[in-house]
Amino acid sequence: MSIAPTHPPLKRLTSLDALRGVAALSVVLWHWKHFFAIDGPWTSWSNEAQPFFAVLKPFYLKGWAAVDLFFVLSGFVFFWLYRDSIRTRKAGAARFALLRFSRLYPLHLVTLLAAAFLQFVYRNNHAQTFVYQGNDGPHFVAHLFFVQDWWPDAPQCFNGPTWSVSIEVLLYVLFFVACRAGLRRGWQCLLIALFGIVVRMFDEHMARGILSFFMGGFAFSLWDSLRNHPRAATIARGLGVAAIGGWAALWTTIYRGDTWLNSSEGNNLFLLLFDGVLAPLTVLVLALREHVHRRSSAWMGHLGDISYSTYLLHFPMQLALALVAGRFALRPEFFMQRWVMIVFYLVLIGLGTASYHLFEKRIQHWIRGRSSRT
Repeated sequence: MSIAPTHPPLKRLTSLDALRGVAALSVVLWHWKHFFAIDGPWTSWSNEAQPFFAVLKPFYLKGWAAVDLFFVLSGFVFFWLYRDSIRTRKAGAARFALLRFSRLYPLHLVTLLAAAFLQFVYRNNHAQTFVYQGNDGPHFVAHLFFVQDWWPDAPQCFNGPTWSVSIEVLLYVLFFVACRAGLRRGWQCLLIALFGIVVRMFDEHMARGILSFFMGGFAFSLWDSLRNHPRAATIARGLGVAAIGGWAALWTTIYRGDTWLNSSEGNNLFLLLFDGVLAPLTVLVLALREHVHRRSSAWMGHLGDISYSTYLLHFPMQLALALVAGRFALRPEFFMQRWVMIVFYLVLIGLGTASYHLFEKRIQHWIRGRSSRT
């Protein structure tokens, strides 16, 4: 009888970090159509006119699903890092909240203020705000408290993409309560994930968050039971083949233009297949392979480090460029040039790196340090 080799516990799964970074940059592609709003209300656009469309078509058509992949990754990582300590009361609510606040809120506040100011300037010049409407006082207060998407059909405004971070914060609350109530089994995660399908009748964003996050928890449970299996490497290869097949089928379907994919974020079948199967399977495969082979690269970790900053910074950058376009009479066609997109990404990654190292890490350590002294 073969015995699985034992390894010291991993402190980080850099393959998942890399996937999170890729997901953040994928959302930027999905939002590239924002530049069509420079000509007026954002009501129509031409996907085919966007840069590198022939190569990046799946991202332009389904890039929104990268947010659901975020949720799956968060679910996996949070169950890995916090499930048992919360369940056994080694981690308290105040400490858990502080850790999340210090990581998420400082950059959220800075980008919120930047977006509010830029939208104010844009409205004075164009008699309307850029892409996202409803930029008023009550919604600003909701953004301040990270609850802007905690009710059905909440409008996106100010730094619009932060709706997903608002849902993420709500998921942290649900996760903490569930763990304190004794959540520890994969089938329990699966039941809560299925409950997300019911929530879909009331609110799409909450439903996607619940389904994806707890499917990430389910993937963690599978990983936890398989990682020290004698045939873990063989299982990882088999699951890897299935995941590659799933992605190949999805890419083929998108390029063929199958009609069942036509509806966007409201496509229930796509949500079930992607959030419930393909995304958690992909996360499971990457985590299992990294555990088995014990190989990782620093650059992959860096992609994960800057994923939050690139996600939060990309719309304020677009908003600033929209103001520049108005000043110099630039049309949307200018931003559909390939070199413009390349420069945008280079600047975004550079700003994201600077933000992480010079702002996010420092203020995070400062907040946590003051709390520890207190």
